[in-house]
Amino acid sequence: GQGQRKASASRTSLPSSIRAESMTAQAEAIEVAAETDMVVTPVANVTEPDDMDVDKGDSGADTEEALTGEYTWTIENFSKVKQLKLYSPVFQSGQYNWRILLFPGGNNVQQLSVYLDVADSVTLPQGWSRQAHFSLTVQNQKDPQKSVVKDADHHFTLRACDWGFREFVQLHEMRDPRTGFLADDKLVISARVRVEPQVNWWNWDSKKETGYVGLKNQGATCYMNSLLQTLTHIPYFRKAVYHMHTTDGEDPESSIPLALQRIFYKLQHSDSSVSTKQLTKSFGWDTYDTFMQHDVQELNRVLVEKLEEKMKGTSVEGTMEHLFRGKFTNYVTCINVDDKSTRDEEYYDLQMPVKGCKDLYASLDEYVKEELLDGENQYHSDQFGKQDAKKGVLFKSLPPVLELHLRRFEYDFASDQMAKINERFEFPTVLDMDRDNRKYFTDEADANVRNLYRLHSVLVHSGGPNGGHYYAYIRPLGDDTQWYRFDDERVTKVKEKEAVEGQFGGLEHHQHPGHTPQWKYPKISSAYMLVYVREAAIAEINIEVTADDVAAHLRHALEVEQEDKAKKKKERMEAHLYTVVRIATKKDLKDQIGSDRFFDLVNHENVTSLRIKKEHTLLQLKQEIWRITGVLPKEQRLWMWARRQNHTFRPDRPLQVDYDDHVAMMDCKEDHPPPAGQIQAQLRLYLEAVTTREITIPAEGAEPPDEEGYPVMGQTELLLFFKWYEPAGEQLSFVGTHVALSQHTLEELLPVLREMKGLPADAELSVYEEVEFETSVRFEPIPSGKCLKDCELQSGDIIVFQLARPMLPPPPAVPDVAMTAAATTDVVMADDAVAAGKPGTVVPPPSSVVLESDRDPLLSIPQFFEHVKNRVIVHVHKLPPQQHHGQGVREKERALQIAMDKRWSYDQVTARLGRALNVRADHLRLTMHNAYSDLPKPQPIKYRGVDTLEQMLVSFQKQTDQLFYEALDIPLPEYESKKSLKVAWHSASSEEAAVYNLLLDKDSNVGRALDELARLHAAAQPAGTPTAGGGGAVTAPAHPLESRRMRMMEVFNHRIYKIFNDSDDIDTINDQYWTIRAEEVPEEEIAAGPEDKVVHVRHFYRDQRMNMTHNFGDPFLLQLGAEETTVSVRKRIQSKLSLSDEELAKWKFAVISFGRVEYLEDDEVVKQRFRKHDNYGNWDDYLGLEHAQVPGSGRKKQGRGGYGDKPIKIHG
Repeated sequence: GQGQRKASASRTSLPSSIRAESMTAQAEAIEVAAETDMVVTPVANVTEPDDMDVDKGDSGADTEEALTGEYTWTIENFSKVKQLKLYSPVFQSGQYNWRILLFPGGNNVQQLSVYLDVADSVTLPQGWSRQAHFSLTVQNQKDPQKSVVKDADHHFTLRACDWGFREFVQLHEMRDPRTGFLADDKLVISARVRVEPQVNWWNWDSKKETGYVGLKNQGATCYMNSLLQTLTHIPYFRKAVYHMHTTDGEDPESSIPLALQRIFYKLQHSDSSVSTKQLTKSFGWDTYDTFMQHDVQELNRVLVEKLEEKMKGTSVEGTMEHLFRGKFTNYVTCINVDDKSTRDEEYYDLQMPVKGCKDLYASLDEYVKEELLDGENQYHSDQFGKQDAKKGVLFKSLPPVLELHLRRFEYDFASDQMAKINERFEFPTVLDMDRDNRKYFTDEADANVRNLYRLHSVLVHSGGPNGGHYYAYIRPLGDDTQWYRFDDERVTKVKEKEAVEGQFGGLEHHQHPGHTPQWKYPKISSAYMLVYVREAAIAEINIEVTADDVAAHLRHALEVEQEDKAKKKKERMEAHLYTVVRIATKKDLKDQIGSDRFFDLVNHENVTSLRIKKEHTLLQLKQEIWRITGVLPKEQRLWMWARRQNHTFRPDRPLQVDYDDHVAMMDCKEDHPPPAGQIQAQLRLYLEAVTTREITIPAEGAEPPDEEGYPVMGQTELLLFFKWYEPAGEQLSFVGTHVALSQHTLEELLPVLREMKGLPADAELSVYEEVEFETSVRFEPIPSGKCLKDCELQSGDIIVFQLARPMLPPPPAVPDVAMTAAATTDVVMADDAVAAGKPGTVVPPPSSVVLESDRDPLLSIPQFFEHVKNRVIVHVHKLPPQQHHGQGVREKERALQIAMDKRWSYDQVTARLGRALNVRADHLRLTMHNAYSDLPKPQPIKYRGVDTLEQMLVSFQKQTDQLFYEALDIPLPEYESKKSLKVAWHSASSEEAAVYNLLLDKDSNVGRALDELARLHAAAQPAGTPTAGGGGAVTAPAHPLESRRMRMMEVFNHRIYKIFNDSDDIDTINDQYWTIRAEEVPEEEIAAGPEDKVVHVRHFYRDQRMNMTHNFGDPFLLQLGAEETTVSVRKRIQSKLSLSDEELAKWKFAVISFGRVEYLEDDEVVKQRFRKHDNYGNWDDYLGLEHAQVPGSGRKKQGRGGYGDKPIKIHG
């Protein structure tokens, strides 16, 4: 409905239905007239800029005023305007020229379209841009309260020079003189623009500017960051966390106390923002959790409970209770008799009402306000029976740290969703809870405690009910005047007015000169949680936290980390002065080949690294290599590596061929670009030690030899690398290097190979050249009698050899495993297994992984390498219930790890998995993993729907190593031949709707479905209420259709759209988009007379402003007697829905026909208000139950929470 938007990255906080957009986006959709159609109306008065909440006399006031501009534009004779678009006169804000752009007839819509435009965009310099927050208002000149105000944030550039709202006010509404938008044919439009000051945030140093550092946002963890900063600035709390027991060997990713200690220490001593990843991992959260925003008060409560649990049995046990726990007393006092009931409750925070309360004191008054229990709501006294009474709550004690959660969110029945209360709500910097003769306390409360509180922090929510941003304003306990804003990584100093008064919320008021009416717009940022500290307890809470409070192991570990960080920072700063050299040696090749390396020779990230100054010479590099290897400079042949056309990476030629010993390192070409996360290129070398002496590492401080030169190679000499393959154990190893001559043949190489491996002189060998592996695995046998040159061998090539007639290996000692204790050496859960590397990399299987016990032995070198390339450790998870609402893989069932081959077919994969699970292979249904969302894909793999395992492990061109499975009750091909139907069973005896998954033949009808539903429901009765989800699918019985008292219907948008006949085919029913409901047919309908009528009943509420009705909740059918009155119908509905008299009294009964509401009188015959024949179906006329507000989503409840509704859980 909004049309295309040119600038989709708008930062506006408005709902999507009224979101700001660029006028330019509509340029091609509407034909704009020539220049003569663009007019500028006469100049209107420009209002003086507002202070923008800056105290009078502050040095920054002039700057703030210069950044803000307001303008009111009066358009005379508006009904006579014929132009397509109008520009207002120019006004200034932030020293830039702005104007209002108006489409009087709408920008291709039947609504007034209003935009803010950069007036002189054509003359501004290239690259100009400014961030601005602006509001546009169409004034209601009769009632300013009905003015239409919309605001947005936008980054204005030369390309995106206008931004605003295509749908502002309906044209017919605006032109109606009764609405007040036009007065004397004048339209008044106001604009308010605030240009954000140009601060170089890229170079902002929070530590330098404020003395504090921020916390990094992991995606949507701003709510956690604001809470952690608040708790950090309670020294007593911080000290207690430091004294929680942790050990040197603990992993902070699995220890909440240690992770918190590390964060608190870094916040004190770090110079840059601090990461919270270790803390969230200790909570048991995955990446998906960190991108889900939650409620800061909910996190506070869960975190305090978890810390309270962790502190039990330690020296700091009771800290949470001491700081945050208070007690209040619930009481009920009878009015006419002497009876009183009291019950004490503990609390850690208080939820204060906001709506209808002017300030915090009014909210407290509302909190302790007495409620009268009379009439139907009388109190039942154990002594005197039903009695009129007063019910209320008073405080028995308050904690030293008082946390108040402001209830700024509530359910809005008009929009059928949560809404934010943006009302102005004031709170003091000093809170006197003893005011008015201690009216908030019980008589038992300690009168000696002075409950005077100082405001410590204000946690702010900016945005709407479906998302936004959290940050905190904090005044440290040791500072009486200075407030700070902690906004994720950025910390800034602010004035108290911004931190306190600026977070009251409400509407901003602006009075224009002359007769222009006042206009206002809501603030989207307001206080959400307040933290007060008792004045008398500040000395105790603001305790000194010293280095002695931090565990020695923690202090040492963090100091080492800090030193490493400083060292790396220094290295980055000095990177241009050094060359990084990575030296691979024969030892590196022996260590890596056969363990974590199979193809090529070495992983250069795991070899020795040297940093040498660029002005140093190659000889000095050789001397440094001598210090760490013992190889003399004259014995070193340093090979440079090269990437070949077949994507292999091999030693290519000696460095000394191109550079002598006196060449500076700056002249040696660095052959490899910087690795990911690094900024410095590298020189990669292979050290060939050309010597027959025993090599020893020199003593520390030994004088390096200054001998020059290197072992020169002949023109026909080749450096070859040898690998050995042992089929018996399927083991690969590196055995050494050899300098051969290009005219040598295989016969001259064989004695060298036998000697290296210690084989008999007559051992027959198979010898291959390792050619390539990335695109395809190629190992070519080296023929006899052909020289190495003719075999196209060169320096750096790899020779792999084995016995020509290997002994057959014994069968793998891996049983067909089941999930038993006996199989623990072959089956492990993913959390306990050795890390197997990233998806797609070639890795050896951990010893605790289910191996391929059904493949042939790998007797030849090509077979082995082909297998290694395609081997993958697959993490197999059981598919979680309601997977579309599931959480990340971390919170799913722990996974089996099974070694598989990417070339395996669908049948091989299911057979291997079936043996591991002790389940028939054809009863398994697999689901692929979405590597981007870390969730199962919504649709499972059809039977033999994927050819190979490799295809199963690719999701949107991204590799994964995870699969999900389901164990079905019937074979998958049979399952897929049937129709799955999800039906919600509504029983008159239960408040909950039970959901059943029926599995029926595709040619079945509704009657067969109801037969199966009746059977499942009856079978579930002995065990109590059926479990939602219905468990596994069950095949429908073959017995013939029987008579029943059940029916099935389609429900959508709180309306019954269709009642199925028993003969309707189920294959035409869509249970993905419609709710399919089944219920018993009431006795009254079965015994209905010819004059009785079945009508639809729906819950509804009215939008008086729009004169519309909105349905909600569960609709139902009701039998009306021929002469039944409203009173009778009301009683039957009360009985059907189990309503109290008080609840029923709040409802109005009406007949709604095509949206027209006609209320029913008590003595009126209801059936007569319905048409005799429904020409358009039963849903056009219905009996409506009108609610003053929506109490929820109806009577029957089905689990429908999405991921965003997931409660916070800390699993650590």
